[in-house]
Amino acid sequence: MTVLPRAVVFDFDGTIIDTESPEYRSWSEVYRRFGLELPLDRWAQGVGAAWGIFDPLDDLERRLGTALDREAVAAWRAQRDRQLILAEGVRPGILDLLAEMAQHGIPAAIASSSPRSWVDEHLARLGLERYFPVICTIDDGVPAKPAPDLYQLACRRLGVEPSLALAIEDSPNGAMAARSAGLPCVVVPNQVTALLSFPEHQVVLETLQGVSLARLWRAAAGDGSRPGDGYRRDPAP
Repeated sequence: MTVLPRAVVFDFDGTIIDTESPEYRSWSEVYRRFGLELPLDRWAQGVGAAWGIFDPLDDLERRLGTALDREAVAAWRAQRDRQLILAEGVRPGILDLLAEMAQHGIPAAIASSSPRSWVDEHLARLGLERYFPVICTIDDGVPAKPAPDLYQLACRRLGVEPSLALAIEDSPNGAMAARSAGLPCVVVPNQVTALLSFPEHQVVLETLQGVSLARLWRAAAGDGSRPGDGYRRDPAP
């Protein structure tokens, strides 16, 4: 008999759609306009956490030693970022996984440190709203990742025990949030987060393409182990 999770809680940015690589790329282009580079490890401090943990404009002004026309810089960057993001589609394997979940009657939720308006806009653009009856964001008034609150809230709204729900993430901060909340977690990094360091015991997949829900659940939950035990790095689909 195939064992499946009772629910799946997805991160949004970088997991369902790669909004993180365009954002990093657009800010990198801003830095280069001022003759500087934006190191990935500096940028990555805020990946999967609250917006504003790392402020590129503050960093630029500090490194340049002068004040910038913040409105002009931010406007150019926002326009370029939107151009890049609108060229992004759903990440590989997500649609197949959502379809498989629907066949089994397994509900999906989103737990995101981004604002609700941001998540709603891109779900609508990609035609994904119908898949997510529960959407939890920073607008719900709970702490951002790596705190566990967003995942705990998603599970409460789904009516599912955290240990019976699968989390899908792309970043160390997100994985920490999910596991602290008690959810078995699989990480599928994107172009940016693939360069970050994950614990050796964390399950990390290169892609969701061709990976069944049952296989994801086995990899994350193990053979009856508690969430957080028995994790392993698993780069093959």
